[in-house]
Amino acid sequence: MNRVKKANKYDEVERFHGHRCPGLAIGIRASELALKELGEGDGDEELVCISETDMCGIDAIQYMTNCTLGKGNLVLHHYGKVAFTFYRRRDGKGIRMVLKPNLNKEMEKEEYRMYLLEAPLEEIFELGTPREELPPKAFRENTLICAGCGEGTMESMTRNMDGEVYCLPCYRERHGER
Repeated sequence: MNRVKKANKYDEVERFHGHRCPGLAIGIRASELALKELGEGDGDEELVCISETDMCGIDAIQYMTNCTLGKGNLVLHHYGKVAFTFYRRRDGKGIRMVLKPNLNKEMEKEEYRMYLLEAPLEEIFELGTPREELPPKAFRENTLICAGCGEGTMESMTRNMDGEVYCLPCYRERHGER
């Protein structure tokens, strides 16, 4: 991608997200690496991302790779790590990338953001094999009505107690969990 096209793409992602920041730059570069290694995929849910963080970079990943929570091909496993695993569904090929530690090196915020956008990808990420399995495609579940609040809830997110079905918040409330 030439420099002007790249700058325009970054501007589009920043408009989608709402501001410029180093976290967004990390997501931009993770997306570029995933697309370089795995391609854009043949179908709507062909590319899958498992993110180990909920930081700003997730918006760049959604915008650039078409992986979204709603389609089930963006999965959040919040481990507090700036790490992303991408898969290509058709053949199961995957790559895990982790932000290298101590990249900031006392840079100011804007300087760090620009460094992240311009540095070679191998300087930013440690690459490895996936640690988690490729998640299954999203599927439509039955909706069950919670005996506590009366709200419809995906069957997989309910619990049975005393012969009745409860959503997780109602179940936890009845069990004394927080």
